[in-house]
Amino acid sequence: MPVKRIHSYAIAAALVFAGITKMVLQASAQSTLILPTCLGKSVTIPIESAGAQLMHCWGCYALLLGLLAFGALLLNDLRHSRLRTRSVLS
Repeated sequence: MPVKRIHSYAIAAALVFAGITKMVLQASAQSTLILPTCLGKSVTIPIESAGAQLMHCWGCYALLLGLLAFGALLLNDLRHSRLRTRSVLS
């Protein structure tokens, strides 16, 4: 496997790892939502079950991009390996 291909896989893996890490950190960072009200007061709302709404950040896009890159690289490698096998057998 050429070095350029290994670097592409490493970048895709780094995007997946960074995306998952950011989503986990985002989900665990906030446990309450503080809403300001009139006259300088505020209302505190626990958001323990918000889940996906809290995890939606740039981590989602990094994870998606990394998974798409992995898929494209794997499909390309599969196509090239089939072409090599076909040419050897011919």
